[in-house]
Amino acid sequence: MFALINRVSHFEKYIDSSIEKFIFHHKFLGFLMIFIGMPLITLAAVCVCATIVMVSVAYLFGWL
Repeated sequence: MFALINRVSHFEKYIDSSIEKFIFHHKFLGFLMIFIGMPLITLAAVCVCATIVMVSVAYLFGWL
């Protein structure tokens, strides 16, 4: 279990540093990614999860 946690921590640090390098090299694209892209991805993830839950509820109640 410790090895898995260590790998995930290392991967997280790698992703953070690569995103930081990207934002420092491309300031405008980084701005768009942070303030437009991330909220849209979050909104899409919420929409997909809500759709999956509601389709399964509709299937259980026989509405499909």
